[in-house]
Amino acid sequence: MDVPKLLYRIDRIVRTILYIVTCCLATLLMLACIGISYRIVWYGFGAIFCLCVIVRICLSPFVKSDEEEEFEQKVNYILEQKAQQHKQVVSVSSDYSPLCNLSAQQEKQIIQILHDLPSHSDKPDYINLALIARYLTALEQLNKINLSNRTALRAWVANVTAKTVPSSSQFNEAIPNKNRSEVAKVRRQLEKLLGVQPK
Repeated sequence: MDVPKLLYRIDRIVRTILYIVTCCLATLLMLACIGISYRIVWYGFGAIFCLCVIVRICLSPFVKSDEEEEFEQKVNYILEQKAQQHKQVVSVSSDYSPLCNLSAQQEKQIIQILHDLPSHSDKPDYINLALIARYLTALEQLNKINLSNRTALRAWVANVTAKTVPSSSQFNEAIPNKNRSEVAKVRRQLEKLLGVQPK
């Protein structure tokens, strides 16, 4: 058996015994308060209590504390959630593209623009959702993208940007972008890029 695991197991068994002995000592203390005393039992439980404390002190350099274990569990949970989110995002076929009415060259240009957009100000590995939403909304106004399949769209954005995308609810709520003036600026930029006549 792996030594660290064995030490961990011993430590947890001793901890359980320590809890039980502590409860028993507390019970004996209450009995002593009402005049009932069991000296031999006191000595026995006291000896076990001291032994357990010594064992735990000896094992403490080699075994994670409860706080460390709890922190590690939280970190693992967060990593699992991120991995799960990543799996959900990349589950859509790599052939899928919501872009339409574009030449191959224009499609590459749009993808490059989305890829190069600045990240979230506080989270470098996340997209700037508001900014991405402006570009997607502007492209829809130009009839160059289909935003109907939000699940596939979210996965596509993650693949194109190579960044993490917020939850589905946040993503869906952000599209279409309601900031008309900012969307109009992006639309004018895309019209020049694509050679589209302004409406």
